[in-house]
Amino acid sequence: MNTVNQNVYKIYAHGFFYMFLVIVPIIVPFFESHGLSMSEILFVQGIFGITVAIFEVPSAYLGDIWGRKQILTLGSFITALGFSSLQFVHGFWGILAYEVFLGIGASFISGADLSILYDSLEENRIVRMKSMGHFHALQLIGESIAALVCAALVIKSMKLVLWAQILVGWLPFFISLTIHEPSIERMEGSHYDNIRSVFHHIFKDDRLLRQLFMNMTLWSVATFTAVWLIQKYWQSTGYDISLLAFFWCTCNLTAAFVGKLAPYLENKFGTIKLLYFLSFCSIFAYFSMGLMAPFLGIFFALLFYVSRGLNFTLYKEGFNHRVPAKFRNTANSISSLFFRLFFFTLGPIVGVIIDQFGIQYGLLTLGSFFIGVGLFLLRPFVRNYEQTTDN
Repeated sequence: MNTVNQNVYKIYAHGFFYMFLVIVPIIVPFFESHGLSMSEILFVQGIFGITVAIFEVPSAYLGDIWGRKQILTLGSFITALGFSSLQFVHGFWGILAYEVFLGIGASFISGADLSILYDSLEENRIVRMKSMGHFHALQLIGESIAALVCAALVIKSMKLVLWAQILVGWLPFFISLTIHEPSIERMEGSHYDNIRSVFHHIFKDDRLLRQLFMNMTLWSVATFTAVWLIQKYWQSTGYDISLLAFFWCTCNLTAAFVGKLAPYLENKFGTIKLLYFLSFCSIFAYFSMGLMAPFLGIFFALLFYVSRGLNFTLYKEGFNHRVPAKFRNTANSISSLFFRLFFFTLGPIVGVIIDQFGIQYGLLTLGSFFIGVGLFLLRPFVRNYEQTTDN
């Protein structure tokens, strides 16, 4: 097996341990233990997103110019340092500094991992689609196993959860040191012209890609916002917090399973039906959780993860398929940039609504928002996709 082919398995391993987030299933209670309100929690998450946004495109562009392995390694190192700071953080400002540090690391990793994976695969859409599904599934499985570890450790002490996160947080860095840089065409010309060509390709030259980009961003935010509300919603059920980790595990395994099935589901039902279905899952979950009693509504949270699994495999693969290799890293980071900016705008507003009116009112507000904006963006994309496919 040559070194480039070995990259596939190393990126799988990197993704698995990068998402082995032992702290995440109890992150909202952890932040609340430091005195943060729900609006402050969503605000610091928004700051995380803005931090990623600031460094996202410059770091990705450097990856396209200098090499993606170097950028991935640097991001993994900064992320490990960020997790190591968990033992020192206190109060709002400590949590804010922690999120900024993680945001810088995430900005370097974002796009580099997918670009290395995509460029290490043979030029076959089915193979690449399945590999994207495997990669996302392993990330979610890592997050799921981490949730079980969290459940076991939090019973004894939250401090043990923090130390487990610190130790695992260094593994992606060591894995990244063994990855080999794929041989691809590099961008030439001035930096301004290079960046301009990427933005033109996404937003001007290819209408279908532009519509795909907007829908990918919208439905990614729909499921990501839900992730931060599920923990708050769980508290309203009265269930023990240790059980939340098991539910978190179930949710992530659901997304992993659906993501791996996506190529087969697309072949059986067609792309259009799956795109409508993943949109419907998020909208229906918001309204179900908002209208039902918490102990019933919590089970509909699984629909967010069905949508998440389909979203990553269908939209992400479609996006990377239509982007040239020479600026794929930058294009992926532009996608993440817009996702972060969207959440930074939406998250704090939702946090204020929840603090003022309650979690269920916030869920209904989000359901109404996504059904309105979703139909506005999805229908023209589907029509254009059908016309392009027919031609």
